[in-house]
Amino acid sequence: MHRLEATKLIISQLGDEPVVANLGPTTDELWHAGHRDRNFYTFGSMGLCSSNALGMALSIPDKVISLDGDGSLLMNMGTIATIGQEQPKNLIVVVWDNEEWGQTGHQTSHTGRGTDLEQVAKACNIPHTASVNTLEDLDQVFQEAMKNDGPWFIVAKIEEEEYLPLSPNEPEMTLYRFRTSFVGQELPSH
Repeated sequence: MHRLEATKLIISQLGDEPVVANLGPTTDELWHAGHRDRNFYTFGSMGLCSSNALGMALSIPDKVISLDGDGSLLMNMGTIATIGQEQPKNLIVVVWDNEEWGQTGHQTSHTGRGTDLEQVAKACNIPHTASVNTLEDLDQVFQEAMKNDGPWFIVAKIEEEEYLPLSPNEPEMTLYRFRTSFVGQELPSH
């Protein structure tokens, strides 16, 4: 399975749900798959995609989807434990697992040497986990996650393709556009 086709599949199942994309090719492919105001593209924040999505999920009632990478999650595994502790019912984490550190030279990551991120998520008390290798399996699990409470943690094994052109996004405009998409929506008070 390739990340771009899997991203298109996920986007096809969304309405207004916010999506937080990991830096680099994940952000670029999300933009090419279907730019929307509720796509939050990250830049220079490796390891923080699911942390950002967790903060959003704790702040808004909408389902929040994190499109993270194995390398990024390995840099900040504490976020998996925090998701397990906080139990946000509206969070879906999808991990694009290519078993490499793609942004730093394609070195083999820990998942390519035996670390199983689904087992880590289970050990961190995340109740709904899955590992998928095909678009059909991803489609089935993601549909279930969209219909049911979470948190969800889905490891999607992917193969790398040639990277797409960089998305024409600026961090300041991404934040402005994303925030503006919530104007008028009643948010929960904490």
